[in-house]
Amino acid sequence: MRAALLDRFTRWLSGTPSAAPAATASAETQAFVDTAVLEGALRESLTVPQLVAEPWYVDQVSIDGTRLSVAGWSMPVAETPPSDGWFSVNGRRFDSIRYPLQRADVGDVFWQRAGAANSGFECSIADLPEPYVNGVLEIRRNRPDTPAVERGRDSWFKPDPALHADIPDDDRRFRVIGDRDPVGFLVSGATDYQRLDRALVAVSGSHLHEFSRVLDWGVGCGRVARHFPAGRGDALTGCDIDGDNIDWCAKHLPGTFVACRLTPPLPFPDSTFDVVYGISVFTHFREPMQMRWLEELSRVTRSGAILLLTVHGRTAIDFSRLSASNYARVTADVQRAGILVSGTNTQLDGHAEHEGEYVNVYHSAEYVQRTWGQFFTVLHILSGYILHHDLVVLRKP
Repeated sequence: MRAALLDRFTRWLSGTPSAAPAATASAETQAFVDTAVLEGALRESLTVPQLVAEPWYVDQVSIDGTRLSVAGWSMPVAETPPSDGWFSVNGRRFDSIRYPLQRADVGDVFWQRAGAANSGFECSIADLPEPYVNGVLEIRRNRPDTPAVERGRDSWFKPDPALHADIPDDDRRFRVIGDRDPVGFLVSGATDYQRLDRALVAVSGSHLHEFSRVLDWGVGCGRVARHFPAGRGDALTGCDIDGDNIDWCAKHLPGTFVACRLTPPLPFPDSTFDVVYGISVFTHFREPMQMRWLEELSRVTRSGAILLLTVHGRTAIDFSRLSASNYARVTADVQRAGILVSGTNTQLDGHAEHEGEYVNVYHSAEYVQRTWGQFFTVLHILSGYILHHDLVVLRKP
């Protein structure tokens, strides 16, 4: 059924007629009658019981004295809840968990996931005297079947705002994440840092700050770098093509921060770094530029180095609020092309020279395995590990 419908849909898009209809059908019927009917049928055929990466999100955290309440959404499950409940805070069970609740807004975005509209949760705990253990609050989704290397995906982190009073201004933040919300800036940065750290521990046995030379490639205004332990600032180097943001980092954050160009080389000697992480950098390069940067990252990393780099894959398509027809089209195009430019990106306009090379790009997992594998050993591709980004975990031979 699905294959036949997709074939029909492809023919309709290209203007190729389907098999001849009954002779009594009108010309309008032959041309595919009603787009809404087609969209509805296609949408139904694309609905799945589970997404490649089952996303979740913490919408709200409220602290009132020792009482903490959280709300958000998580793709619904049918199993019996674990002994410590579906959600926990700092390793403790919530006093009250209401899940699942209706979230029509989530269902509208993830129409392709059956039951997505029944994904809301609300949790509370009455006595949490120290919410920010070691500077962060951890909200965890308890999924016992999550593979060890992917368990970072099941936690969200909110940093202690008292430790982050000095943050970059709205415009600097917007150039990094396309959003001016200061809470989102801190929560996303802390969550990404902790998830990177947990993936690194899973593959190497060591935390990010325990390596001697770490590169934040595309550091921006330090959204992630600010969560690197200040006492280990000598191990951290950040680089970015946005010189203004680099200046801000150099004045406000521990570490070494240097400006670089859109094109290689980086201003570092061969075999400098033990770890490189780059969030939403390869999501903006056409293939020729991507290949140059893969070669350059190979040059500046030591043998055995670990690289943690994100791409837009299937999860990004799931998040993109596309109609059924566009969803099917983009999914097929990415799978066929391997790497697909989906549009231009203007966030850096007026702040960094990018010569029209700063675009939005999708990658298929098969393409990453085949192409990036020419430079590094591809250890894992963790779908939806950094929200809507897939995390590619590589090792330098």
